[in-house]
Amino acid sequence: MQPLVELAITSERCSPFRQSFLADPIGSAGAYDAFLCIEVPLPWERDISLHDTFFSLSEHDAAESLQTAEQRANRKPFASLTGPDGRRWRPQGLVAASVGLAGADPNGAGSNGADPKAVRVLAFEKQSISSDPSVAGSASQVFQVETAVPFDRREWLIEPAQVLPLARALLNADEPAIAAFAQYQVMVEADVIDLLICTHGKRDVCCGQAGMALYSTISSQLGDPLGKVRVWRASHTGGHRFAPTALTFPDGYAWAYLDDSTTAQILNRSARTSPGSPQDLTTVGEHCRGVASLSAGPAQVADRTALLHAGWAWAETSRTVEVVAFDRHSLATTLVITGTPADGPALSLQVVVQVERHIPQITCGVIESCEYEVEAVWKVASVRQV
Repeated sequence: MQPLVELAITSERCSPFRQSFLADPIGSAGAYDAFLCIEVPLPWERDISLHDTFFSLSEHDAAESLQTAEQRANRKPFASLTGPDGRRWRPQGLVAASVGLAGADPNGAGSNGADPKAVRVLAFEKQSISSDPSVAGSASQVFQVETAVPFDRREWLIEPAQVLPLARALLNADEPAIAAFAQYQVMVEADVIDLLICTHGKRDVCCGQAGMALYSTISSQLGDPLGKVRVWRASHTGGHRFAPTALTFPDGYAWAYLDDSTTAQILNRSARTSPGSPQDLTTVGEHCRGVASLSAGPAQVADRTALLHAGWAWAETSRTVEVVAFDRHSLATTLVITGTPADGPALSLQVVVQVERHIPQITCGVIESCEYEVEAVWKVASVRQV
């Protein structure tokens, strides 16, 4: 009998493996219409969607029949939930203890007198916008039109038994049902930044180690007397190969390979330069995966190009992205992105985006078979104002 031969492949962790290619992470952010964030006690499942509240919202809901351990083990995870209105919601778990948590005291009780055992629910939803007649009139000349907008934030400190009814009302966009929970709502100022750092170690070791290290550092360094920044330990945000990775709201940007200094720049954007004089965001841009309100790929690449041009004010701007040309041979995509920042004139850029190369994706720390998965690395071929 021949002895088994070990597969001759080096086992590596996904984040340092991808970083070794020095490949731009832009265009890799997950695209969602809304994020449903709920405080979930540790330890978490490998996928947060398997938590009772999130799973009970899914089309696979069989909560009443899932009584045995075997039945619970057969639950199938999901990345998003789609409501009756067509919006895609991303489920996110949060650890209750947060740094800089506005509207709560150190014991977890809300400023509205909520029970210390109350559960915090946050909903980040793409702002609604009116249709742009100029876009509608040019529809026959474009392949695709998308609009990127900041996310509206609503927040509640609610009794555990009321979490599922509130979550279901949000998913169903049932405003009368949501209004019934008004007594539990927490008011948060619009300029507060929520930073969700993935520390989901049960999902991936890279996030558990690198994400937790970043969270610990930022937690110890954060000096925010005005309460304008909140830092959360969050469940898997997508793309653990980019660890430490994070999301910021209300802008909805996803970030890759964050370090202390870059995170500080992201959080200290309130220390802006004078209107019309944007900060140099080159370093920050190198860590930007894209904004969640746009589809992955060229649209996110074009949006980051405009962010680097206009500064942080762009993240607060409603902007339109049009695909106006596509070359099947080179895979070059020509886009026009347009918006009017609050602190400056209207900006319209024509951006040509190409696939620079493809790099491999690996299974983190595990070798089960030969792997052939690859991902595109995007680059800006040209940009000009129009």
